[in-house]
Amino acid sequence: MNLKNLLVSKWLTNIVVIIWIVSLGFVVFLLSKIDYIVNHDLYNYGLQFSSEWAFNYWVTLRSIYVCLFVPIFSSTIALAVSLWKVKAGKVPLKRVEIKSRKVSKVQQAKDNHMGIICPNCKKVFSKPLIMLDFSSGKAKLVNVCPYCGYVLGSAEKSKGKDSNFEIVDFKKKLV
Repeated sequence: MNLKNLLVSKWLTNIVVIIWIVSLGFVVFLLSKIDYIVNHDLYNYGLQFSSEWAFNYWVTLRSIYVCLFVPIFSSTIALAVSLWKVKAGKVPLKRVEIKSRKVSKVQQAKDNHMGIICPNCKKVFSKPLIMLDFSSGKAKLVNVCPYCGYVLGSAEKSKGKDSNFEIVDFKKKLV
């Protein structure tokens, strides 16, 4: 299973929701420990009860509990519904096999809708190599087959008498 399939998988969503619920459970447990320290242990160290700080403490603590229990409740419901759908067979689990598709150079050229057929090696490619030719004394650009190195013609005059290669449009039928 690759990363893309894992990221869109229902199981990843369920695992994230389970981790979310467990972490929220730990936060609720740790908050109750803090509440126990304030209501029991701090009185042994001289804490004096006052309704001014106690009211603010109670409102804040209960607001935190509400903000935690809403996601716990909604996540638990969502997880239960998701697992129920899988168990009831409403969402069938499929194993997806990813087949690697080997594409030939001819098919790649067909996908690009244009191709060049080398007259020497008869291979199809979409772009020729462009090289400098110094054989005439003056440097000029020439198109070269990337497979066999055959000079296809001048890159500067690709439509002149220099062009000895065929450009094929794969959308049209060859005769």
